[in-house]
Amino acid sequence: MKKLLVKIVAAFAIAFAFAGCSKETVKNQYGWYEDYDACLKEAKKNNKRVMLLVTRDDSDQISANLKDKLFYSKEFTDKYSSEYEFCVVDVSNDLFVRAFPEKNVPKEIRDDEEQKKEWLKNAKKEKAHFEKLLEKRMRVVTLFGINVTPTMFVTTKEGYVLNVLTYFPTDVLEDFAEDFDSYKDRMNDYETLVKTVDESKGLARVKAINNLYEATNHNYRYMITDLMREVEKLDKKNETELVGKFVLAIASSDSMDAYIERKPEKVPDIYEKVAKNPKLDADQKQQAYYAAAYVIGTNTPSPKVTEKLIYLLKKAIEINPETPIGQHCSQLLSQVEDFKIRQDEMNKKIEEESKEEE
Repeated sequence: MKKLLVKIVAAFAIAFAFAGCSKETVKNQYGWYEDYDACLKEAKKNNKRVMLLVTRDDSDQISANLKDKLFYSKEFTDKYSSEYEFCVVDVSNDLFVRAFPEKNVPKEIRDDEEQKKEWLKNAKKEKAHFEKLLEKRMRVVTLFGINVTPTMFVTTKEGYVLNVLTYFPTDVLEDFAEDFDSYKDRMNDYETLVKTVDESKGLARVKAINNLYEATNHNYRYMITDLMREVEKLDKKNETELVGKFVLAIASSDSMDAYIERKPEKVPDIYEKVAKNPKLDADQKQQAYYAAAYVIGTNTPSPKVTEKLIYLLKKAIEINPETPIGQHCSQLLSQVEDFKIRQDEMNKKIEEESKEEE
């Protein structure tokens, strides 16, 4: 994410004409969806996989050429369209310019009030549309944790990640196909696990979900959250001893939701609440308290934040100080308590100086 957002607010050329911008389309002229949710819906309907291509046409020096020479070609469509729905999500710099025109007035007209006023007038007419479009596309970037473009994700019709391609050494279809098809067996094996989940019930379904979870790259387990939420309902007595594992995994997904909703302050509470769930074993509870402390530790260290961090670290240590997490928390606690002493001394000094000034 950080790499992707480094230069998103660069100013665009004055020649850019907002009034002529086309609105978002469900599919472009090459048959690729530009809305991931719409593409998934169609994939489910047609029982197809999805090729999701994330690009930055105007800045990564690769995407535009690959589209022109490879992905948008008739030959590519003919070869893969029977098995795949295609979706492209482009996050080029101009999208950010259109969504935030006030911050991106072209430098050529910044000192000309009349031209600047006219430019902003035209830009603001479509600002709301591009803000919505940007939010939708950046949600995809966040969900899939995209750091570089172009990146291609291959997903099941449910949106579970089968494969990820971040290196495209060729724009020749035959060469691309040779590389792409080399992953066929691995993707088929994963879909067999998905099918097993679909065909299972009760505790057998819980075990099938667990097998799918373990086969899923940890970066993309968020995509199977709906399945994870079934575990506690299917195994109310925790006969499989897997419930705690998935309660903790769901907390990770809920935290992702909080970040997507731009409410990161909710994340520590999510983990702290989970840590008190009786279906978690000791190790899982310690992980939850540590996760809450870790997130708290990224905040500005106000006295309240420092106190909360100390509390969470102590809770994690109390569970078992001998585990690697327990030992790490003990080291952190010593550092934070030393910081707290200095913080209190500084605050006391500030208060005394303030009283003297009064």
